[in-house]
Amino acid sequence: MLTHIGRTATYFLIALLVINLSGCSLTGQVLPTITPAPTQTSLPTETPPPTATPLPSPTFTLEPTVTQPPATPTVLPQPPTAEATLSADQAILVYYINKNETGPYGCGEALWYIKTKQPKTSNVTNDIRYALNTILTYHSETIGALYNPGYASNLAVGNINFLENGVIVSLTGTYNRTKDNCDGRRLIDQLRLTIKQFEGISNIQITINGTPIADVISRK
Repeated sequence: MLTHIGRTATYFLIALLVINLSGCSLTGQVLPTITPAPTQTSLPTETPPPTATPLPSPTFTLEPTVTQPPATPTVLPQPPTAEATLSADQAILVYYINKNETGPYGCGEALWYIKTKQPKTSNVTNDIRYALNTILTYHSETIGALYNPGYASNLAVGNINFLENGVIVSLTGTYNRTKDNCDGRRLIDQLRLTIKQFEGISNIQITINGTPIADVISRK
């Protein structure tokens, strides 16, 4: 049996336990406050850049083309034109074969001249060049009733060098033989007589690309 003191102590402990249990009731318990996770704030929606409004293409106004008046061409001085009264001594002559007349040229034929519209000048070199080029650049067999023996060739006047009493005329290009074997001799006589019309010329030498014309013709 418990003594009086023991019972008293036991009652005291019981009372103390009840008091403590009362102070720990759920009713008065302060629970920790749960702080909710912060609501995730949405990032601000990126505002698209404003759509660029295309500028209208500039309109170009084409100016009317100004038509310039054609430039007046520089007129080169023309050589004097021979008058109807220009004599054979005054005009530059060109010679061609007359097959229908006997003579000392070609194959026993005559040479007849034709007056050009160019009068002779004091520049004999230019006059010879003019006369020979008139012949060499004409490529038809006939001129009127006269015959052109060099029609098939392609020759031009190169240098013209004067000697003490004569001249060396250098031709360039190609001599082409025709079917008529007399044409070589005819061409030499035609050119020589055309050159000889100018005063003070007695010795005449003609070459083709540096070779005497007679040698060139004989090789063909």
